[in-house]
Amino acid sequence: MELGNWPVQAGWYLAGVATAAGVLWLRRSDARRGEEMQPGVDPYLLPDPALRWLLRSHGGVGVWISEPSQTEGDEHRWQRVLADARLSAAQLEMIEERLRSARERSGSGVERIEPGTLLFGSTGGIAAGLLLPPDASRPTLQEASEDLVRLLEGMARRPMLARLTQDAEGSVESIGSIGLRLAYQLERILNAEVLVAAAQGESVKVIGVSGRADRRLMDNFAVVGSPLFQVARGDIPRISTIADPLGGIVSDRRARPAPALVLPIKNGEVLVGAVAFWTDVEAAPIGPVIAEVQEAMRSAGPRLSNALEYEKVQEISILDPLTGIKNRRGLEVEMGKPGIQRGALVYADLDKFMLLNDTLGHPAGDAALVHFSRILHEQIRGGDTAARIGGEEFAVWLPTANLAYGLKIADRIRIKLGTTPWDWQGRTWPLSASFGVAAMPDTSRSIQNLAAQADAALLVAKEGGRNRVEAARGMSGSRDSHAG
Repeated sequence: MELGNWPVQAGWYLAGVATAAGVLWLRRSDARRGEEMQPGVDPYLLPDPALRWLLRSHGGVGVWISEPSQTEGDEHRWQRVLADARLSAAQLEMIEERLRSARERSGSGVERIEPGTLLFGSTGGIAAGLLLPPDASRPTLQEASEDLVRLLEGMARRPMLARLTQDAEGSVESIGSIGLRLAYQLERILNAEVLVAAAQGESVKVIGVSGRADRRLMDNFAVVGSPLFQVARGDIPRISTIADPLGGIVSDRRARPAPALVLPIKNGEVLVGAVAFWTDVEAAPIGPVIAEVQEAMRSAGPRLSNALEYEKVQEISILDPLTGIKNRRGLEVEMGKPGIQRGALVYADLDKFMLLNDTLGHPAGDAALVHFSRILHEQIRGGDTAARIGGEEFAVWLPTANLAYGLKIADRIRIKLGTTPWDWQGRTWPLSASFGVAAMPDTSRSIQNLAAQADAALLVAKEGGRNRVEAARGMSGSRDSHAG
């Protein structure tokens, strides 16, 4: 039986990096009885302590939360905390199926089910649920629902605030910092879901999402010809559209009350990006509201332009001039980013490359390196990094991936290289490569050890006959291999 819906909406907004810690403040009760915890959730405690706090505060039976995962085959990471073992396996499956459905709908509500009363909510690709006893009172349901909403809000903002805090430590404002600030500023002005994108070369990339927007969109690229792409590139001056502004890069089933309005971001007369937002009313903002929106975008334009130019300069120092992919320093920058808990590192080496150089000449060798780098780039995800770290030596960094996924990607690259014809000035030359794969925490608890492990596994692949994929000898001492 449906009891009602409580919308999951952002109740506070980001005013600046200086107040980042304050933004994460949430209601806490001053009263405590012994060790009893009162209602209130602090996202700094996520995931486990805050879940237990929420559970004990309301005398709950169980609490669940999920976040999107970038690992292939693992769409979401689920975590649950149960007060006791009173729920059967069938009941757990029933509850989690309901929560998966709620996550797809991106809404919130409460439902009476056999084990009790289930509160659920979803926003920005994150879902949460709280199961209360069947006799929970209406005030308890209301308080618990409010805390569940706050939990979701805190989860949605946590990665954004971490990113802003990182940017604050640097001397130059980053593209991501500008995008996030503008997204949150416009959300505050418009009470709307906001996306901010920057025009980077031939692409248009999402650099900011507001608290009410789907954070899975962050760092994705707009589809060529989509409304956001066209406005950011100057193909059209502005547009109001019922279509997905990004061209449907992430599945989104939410029903919105009005079309999206897409406006350009300029530095003077030069286009540098675009914003898209959905208001809660049919008409576009007018009067003082649109004036405030325009002022925010005018302020962001020159800053974004400067950040884009600065990034171009920085890119030169971390890119391999021959292949256009990252160099060793660029790889180290990606692997050195804070907060990494798991990932897979693939080392690759073109087989018999010296013979190719001696037979066809060094220009042919350079062409083969460019060919291989393109295959690497095509076979990895958007957030992964391909790098040339030596003469014919390459690496692929797969953040969030486990060892099995790293082996899968390495073998996919190996097969693609071996089945894609390549020739130099009409002379066909078979190309193959050997691979070594290490992963954290599968083969090492420290990210600093992955390079040595992957290199050792690569040597085993070379000595084992080439055109092979070898796994590093991990903490268990086991090793997997794939051969052509």
